[in-house]
Amino acid sequence: MAALLLMAEIQGRAQRHEQLWFDYQLDYPFANVFLFEVSATYQTVLTQDFKWRSFSVSPTFEYTFSRWMDLTAEVPLGYTLQKEGSNSFEISPIVGARFYITQNKRIDTRILLRYQQRYFREVENDVWDISNRTRIKAEAYICINQPNLFTNNLWYGIVDYEEFIVVDDQVDERYANRRRARIGLGYRLSYKHRFELIYTRQSSRNEIDGDFISNDNVIQLRYKMYLNPSKPVQTDP
Repeated sequence: MAALLLMAEIQGRAQRHEQLWFDYQLDYPFANVFLFEVSATYQTVLTQDFKWRSFSVSPTFEYTFSRWMDLTAEVPLGYTLQKEGSNSFEISPIVGARFYITQNKRIDTRILLRYQQRYFREVENDVWDISNRTRIKAEAYICINQPNLFTNNLWYGIVDYEEFIVVDDQVDERYANRRRARIGLGYRLSYKHRFELIYTRQSSRNEIDGDFISNDNVIQLRYKMYLNPSKPVQTDP
């Protein structure tokens, strides 16, 4: 009986929300080893009873340290309506490294390790909190109709899983990430234009209204634009 009551309590505290995300990503590679990227993201919850929306801009700098590793640094800036009368602003610099397990293959696999320091401001109370977390992500890109990710008119699959590990205190937010699994489909029309449709199953925790666990369904639409394509190598006649 005690076990049944405990299970009922856990089910009662669990929630599920549907979300919709829109991403625009602009990439500028240069000097063969550097990449500057800016991403703009809008996120909103579709459940009518729970108003929540977020807008963020994330400038990112990447350096190709070797064939098997990239070093990354980014500074996301975000503004979020947590609920009616509760808004937040966040600056959260991130440093990390991406390790390539397989590359230039039909299945491209990677591990992304990142450390994030969050400077989180509750706007109405003018209070700043600082929180630190580690993010561990495993990624796989699966080429469907072409041999690798560098070909045009390419359809590809996306599968990844990410864990969020808070190393100190959690901030007061509606969707405090715990883990995230994604599966999606992408299309590379050309070097410049790429499109992705992704389904995400996200587990998060409501730190504002009493530590409720939320298992959310997210549809994500992403458009990527790449600038500065590499020029063909000139050879002497």
